[in-house]
Amino acid sequence: MSQVKRFGSNNLLIEAAIAQVQNELKIRLSETVSVEEVLDETYYPQFDERVREEAASMAANFRIFYCLENSIRELIEDALREAFDDEWWKEGVPEDIGKEAEKLRQREIDAGAVPRSENLLDYTTFGQLAQIIEQRKDAFEGKFTSFKAVNRVLWQLNMLRGPIAHCKPLAEDEVMRLHLTLRDWFRAQGE
Repeated sequence: MSQVKRFGSNNLLIEAAIAQVQNELKIRLSETVSVEEVLDETYYPQFDERVREEAASMAANFRIFYCLENSIRELIEDALREAFDDEWWKEGVPEDIGKEAEKLRQREIDAGAVPRSENLLDYTTFGQLAQIIEQRKDAFEGKFTSFKAVNRVLWQLNMLRGPIAHCKPLAEDEVMRLHLTLRDWFRAQGE
């Protein structure tokens, strides 16, 4: 399984690098239809070209972040289910974190929005995910080479999440940091 994950993460990194080169050189290296080609051509061209270029550049970073964040949540849920069966949320998630997640989901419902997920784990922050791992270490034994490394990765992702979530371009160093954090995550799993 670790080879499959390594293959997937390498592909994400290669894909992001190709997208960045295409954007910087304003060329296309493949015949696939780009996101830009399927966007609403009535309004999209009215946005400043600089903003559209930043959006295209950030799309690759968002994809990496999206995959990484969701794989982390999946790993945590799988470990808690393994340890606590169907009671994984009630028994595996500290009560204060569980209540916060429930309040956040209810806030979305009360606002008339479609809830982002049925899974309450999707309403937790990286800091809370780190707390879950820390407080339920027994459930994660053998899943990581170092709990400190996992904590550092989650802290780093929390820092990187800000510009991505608030639609700001990542500086070149931060793009590299995202790629390194992806590698660090797999390394922390012993892959």
